[in-house]
Amino acid sequence: MGGSSRSFHRQRRFALLAVVALILLAGRPAIADEFGRIVGPPLFNIPTRSATAGTARLSIRSIEAMPEVVRGERAAFIVVATEDGNLAKLLVAPGLRRQPGAGRKGELAPVLQIERFETIDGGDRVARKARGRDVLLFDGFEFDLDTGQVVPPGFGGDVGYSLKGNDGPELTALGKGRLFPIERPIVLPAAGPGQPSPGLAVVPADFNGRYTLVANGQTSGALELSVDGGGDISGRFRSDRNGSVYPVTGKVAADLPRRIEFEIKFPRTRQNYEGLLWTEDKNVFAGTARIVEHPYSFVAVREGASFVPESLEAASPPRPPSTISASTRVVGLEAAEDRYTIDGRSCSADELKAALTAAVKSGSAAAVLVRVAPDRPYHRVERAVRLIRAAGIASIRLAAEAPE
Repeated sequence: MGGSSRSFHRQRRFALLAVVALILLAGRPAIADEFGRIVGPPLFNIPTRSATAGTARLSIRSIEAMPEVVRGERAAFIVVATEDGNLAKLLVAPGLRRQPGAGRKGELAPVLQIERFETIDGGDRVARKARGRDVLLFDGFEFDLDTGQVVPPGFGGDVGYSLKGNDGPELTALGKGRLFPIERPIVLPAAGPGQPSPGLAVVPADFNGRYTLVANGQTSGALELSVDGGGDISGRFRSDRNGSVYPVTGKVAADLPRRIEFEIKFPRTRQNYEGLLWTEDKNVFAGTARIVEHPYSFVAVREGASFVPESLEAASPPRPPSTISASTRVVGLEAAEDRYTIDGRSCSADELKAALTAAVKSGSAAAVLVRVAPDRPYHRVERAVRLIRAAGIASIRLAAEAPE
């Protein structure tokens, strides 16, 4: 009885520790996948650097001595130029493997483990040709990085593992391939304003920018999102129906950076959205919207982008423009004589002209919709139109101000 009681208490303590560990892990923010972001110029500039001319072979001793350069990854980081003109990035580490069925007395065989690899197309320098994890290479094995397969000798392998190198076990580049050991962190360029980060790995800031949002074909408009360092979202939604602007708040999931939840607050209702960002190009996210307590689907497309794949673009019929395009600015006339709004922000006449002039120069404004309340006199409308034309905008529409 006493032994059973002690066993029960040990199990209960273990369960409690497990729960505490899960809580602590759940509270940790997810680490961005730096390995997945290494594409484009940061990766393809490596073979051209004089300090990394490349080599045909790397001993396991030299691989073991390589420093950690990819955040969150302890394995050595190596770039390989393949026979097909692509570049592969590898995380590799030496290891030992016991022969199955031999028990503890079985002989340990040296192996090279490719903990992770991605082969990037040499054409567009972004698309993946192959990827994988936990590939073991035994003595004499070759690996085709362009297809992601272990192959027999002479069947297109890009790298091989041998125990008979000049300095012991080694990784070798086959054919015209070259190995580039990376011993310093690769500096990744920051994304431009409103643009996603390079690579296929998603970070919370990839949601920053302007989108055209359509929910169930009944709600549409321009959505502006800004994500801070903690994943909190602020922004605005400008309705196509009447040009009014409404606040947006939300959060990017800490454990899954491609998941977003946000709310659009209207005067009398709220709409809640939950969606996932497409990892290809990171220009579209789609999901479910709750409108008047009913679930509907929605899609949001980044300004200037398309959700149609390039291979289908030519065959796709032209899409009708929305009532108010993302390049349309909405101007309102406040009650005060010299006060206006532009996309919901209050401003003076001079500030309005300056903002529109800057928008024209940046290419983010091609037209203006002027929303006019019934009590605004004609001379106010006439003056607003003159200001807008002076800023360089010729396409001007007038609409009555109305609630959502």
